[in-house]
This record gives sequence, structure tokens and C-alpha cells, in this order.
Amino acid sequence: MTDLLDEMDEMDERLTIAARRWQTEQPPGSGVPLDRLDERLPRPVAWRALVAAAVAVLVVAGGAVALTRSQDDVTQAPTTTTHTPTRAESSVPSGPLVAWKSLPAGHPDVRHRKHGEIVTPFDHVSATGSISGSVHPGDTLTFTAVLESSTDLTLDPCPDFNIAFGRHSWQTWQLNCAQVPFRDDQGRPMLPAFQDVRFEMQVQVPDVGGEQKVLWTLDGPQSMPGFYGIVRVLRP
Repeated sequence: MTDLLDEMDEMDERLTIAARRWQTEQPPGSGVPLDRLDERLPRPVAWRALVAAAVAVLVVAGGAVALTRSQDDVTQAPTTTTHTPTRAESSVPSGPLVAWKSLPAGHPDVRHRKHGEIVTPFDHVSATGSISGSVHPGDTLTFTAVLESSTDLTLDPCPDFNIAFGRHSWQTWQLNCAQVPFRDDQGRPMLPAFQDVRFEMQVQVPDVGGEQKVLWTLDGPQSMPGFYGIVRVLRP
């Protein structure tokens, strides 16, 4: 139980960083006061439910981060391969797979007001995935992020995503929207309603050791959909 609470504290810190960046991008309004961004996130009942039910919704600095814990994040046996891509999932969801491509973040500003509230086109997207396994520093950890929209969603502009590896590594890229196989009537990439689309993800394992939390989140929505898992980093 102590290890789980320590992992939650680490997640709180990482999400606070994401919330602080998100807050600075928001237009003036009646949001959470800036002086609260440095407050330590509370550990509400929802986190305890996460331990039991493996699902949580965390409210951070005026926005919510909706997280789903990987169901396969139990550490597997050590791998004998180093400095090569390492698969980190035990099940493969249905839906087309979009290959990984390292694209710089575009930071699109798609916010607009609707009925007095700030909304974005990506507010109805959910993200799930499975992250687990054993890796070494310098390996490439590979996993799949599964996106689903409750409405037909044109990916124009293409959203960004974040991958946090442990306490100190946080990177942002743009989705490989150009290779999404679905197109709207203008030929733009899209997520059809209730159709899973899988995106291959890669991140280099930093020079750390022990059990590390790997967090994936989608940038753009007011509620950042995401998921996380635990991997074990083995030193030679």
C-alpha cells in the first residue's frame, strides 16, 4: 500500500506540471487562482477508488485529467534485448494501427466559447492503452494509445500528446494524423464516431532505475484523456 501511495504522490506532481502549463495558456476568466497551482494536490476518495477499480478522474487547476490505469501494468520478466524497441502490451485492441512518427508538437489553439464555456473539438475523445514490462536505460519503449471519439471528429488541426516517464521526463509530440486511414468529405483525417484508432507510441527510456510510472495524455481537451502503467527499468 505504501508503494501505491508513493506512486500516487508522483502522479500528483506530474499532473500539477501539466496543469500549470495548461493554466498559463488559458484566457483570463474565473478559473482557479494562480496562487493555488503550487498547492499539493489532495488525495481524494477517487484515488483510493483507483487502487480498487483502476480508474480515476482528477481535477487539477481548473481542468480535469481523466486517467485510466493500464490493466496489464504488472511487471513482466526482464528482457534480454537492449537498445531496441520493447513492446509493452499483452493485448492488442481492434482498429487500424497508425505507425509511430516523431513529429514536433504543433500546439494548436482550438479553444472557443460556447454558451459561456471554453470548449475544444477534442472534448469527446477518450484514450486507453496498456503499458507494462521490463526495459533498460536507452531502450525504446513501444506501446499503443487507442483513441475513440463519441462524434465524427476531423483531425484538423492535429492534436498533440504528452508522454511522461517517471518523475523527470516529460515530452510532447504531434499525432501522426496524416496516416489515419479515415477521411471526411474534404479528404481530411478523422476519427469516426465510436471507431477505435490505434496510434503506435515510442519513448526512449531515461537513465533511471526501478519501477517507473509512464503516463500518456492527449493535449487540447479541457479534460485531458489519458492512461498510465508501470514498467521496471533494469540496470546492467
